Amino acid sequence: MKLARGPRPLAIRVFAAAFLAAAVLRLVRGLDNLALSEAVFAAHMPWVSWNRDWTIVTLSAEFTIALIPLVWIYLFAAPFARWLVLGFGALRLAFLDPAALIGAVLVAVAMASLLTPSAARWFARKPVQEDGPAVFE
Repeated sequence: MKLARGPRPLAIRVFAAAFLAAAVLRLVRGLDNLALSEAVFAAHMPWVSWNRDWTIVTLSAEFTIALIPLVWIYLFAAPFARWLVLGFGALRLAFLDPAALIGAVLVAVAMASLLTPSAARWFARKPVQEDGPAVFE
């Protein structure tokens, strides 16, 4: 992948800010109440012997994993990442926990910004060819 050149359109900056805010909010909420996070993880994966350490590691891993599509979209304008975020975001909204309303709104804003015309132009850009080794014939 090559770095996308030029200024990011407003829709991409809104996506990045909202998506990052949702990821940070989830991490902070999880770390703020480790006992609840541990219980939620244990309910979803009862075969794991959950404790505070595993819960912190899992919350950190979730945060790091959320940053991957953010980097793909913001730095590389990768179109596949757009659909990845939209798909997983739609799943998250479909199984919405009412207590997570702020995070859900941020995810919805992030998803909507990926469907704007300026975002479509961003993803349609051709990567700039970097100077590579010369080809001799």
